[in-house]
Amino acid sequence: MSSSQTLGLGLLCLLFFGVGIVALGWPEKLQEWALNFYGSGSGLAKWNPFLNWMRTSSYVVSLRIVGFLALVAGCLVLLAITRAGSF
Repeated sequence: MSSSQTLGLGLLCLLFFGVGIVALGWPEKLQEWALNFYGSGSGLAKWNPFLNWMRTSSYVVSLRIVGFLALVAGCLVLLAITRAGSF
């Protein structure tokens, strides 16, 4: 595996781990941020079909699921890097 491929996979791994940690650690903050973004008078709120669902607690649960899956994906990318012998 070339160094540019290793660098790309390493950045992808960091991205997955970052998204996973944020989504698992602070799902209520993400929900608050998203609702503030759409409630700040932007014209995008009328185009968001998920806005009512974003106000429910099931949205927080789905953020946690996405966070867990992102961490699993980060682990799999890290495994792919180590199996290729790049570390």
